Amino acid sequence: MADLIKNIITKQVSFEGAQNINKFYDIFTSIYNIEIFKDGLDLVLTRMQEGNLKFEIKIIKGWDTNVGCYLTEQNKVFNKFLGKFSEKLRHKIIIKSLLVNVVAHEMAHALEVEGGITLNEDFRKAIGYDMKNRSPNNIALKGEIQRVMVEGVKSYPNHQIISELFARYFELLSVSRNVKKTGDFLTKDVMGFFANTTKWIDQVFNPRIKNKVDLQIANYTSKLIQRNAFDKKEKFAHKVDSFYKRVDASGKKTWSANTRSNASYQQGWEKHQGAIASNNNKNIEDNSNK
Repeated sequence: MADLIKNIITKQVSFEGAQNINKFYDIFTSIYNIEIFKDGLDLVLTRMQEGNLKFEIKIIKGWDTNVGCYLTEQNKVFNKFLGKFSEKLRHKIIIKSLLVNVVAHEMAHALEVEGGITLNEDFRKAIGYDMKNRSPNNIALKGEIQRVMVEGVKSYPNHQIISELFARYFELLSVSRNVKKTGDFLTKDVMGFFANTTKWIDQVFNPRIKNKVDLQIANYTSKLIQRNAFDKKEKFAHKVDSFYKRVDASGKKTWSANTRSNASYQQGWEKHQGAIASNNNKNIEDNSNK
């Protein structure tokens, strides 16, 4: 079978200068080693297949802080079946440094728009519970959180910071050892520390984007994952325990509070969710104007 992913990427990725489609392909597929990113990657491929998302690779030399850029535009398309115009999003991601963290970060921005969810109080509280007055035990992860999630957002206007934190959560996952063999921590370390953020993305955000994914693409990548096709060739001596519990009573996979330090924050999140339910507050709104 022809490589569906490579066929899609080849048509929608352009290079200014030397072509390096294989490197982009390797970077893109390596991100499938982040389980929670699968639905998002499938949606990126879906939009690329439709011709509604393009990557432009413009490699820079020298010093430049703007190594990635996400752009979007809306255009009205007449739907003959419905007899009316509907809005479609066209995405463009410009990459100036072909690194996995840059690609992951900019794709997360595109997915935020596709999700149509305002990153409001639910997400703010989740990431707040995870970060406020806390530090991970892993020293390398602590340093990356400080660099990426704290120092890295200081120059942004207040209204953009929450969107940056969303993208930078996925950026942290992309530099884990599960994706980069030189990584100093694992995806489970990131998801364990950001337990509430991870839960929100898994239970709120991903279900919103999953129904937009082309079924053929979703099935294709699922089969590749089952065959460990995205795993790095170099295996590590120790195996990573799944961040999931096996299944709950209904057969659904559930997130595990895999470190004791996160237990109180899990409880805080659950109390917050219970308060929302009791007050019938709808904190997740459609981002129809975005």
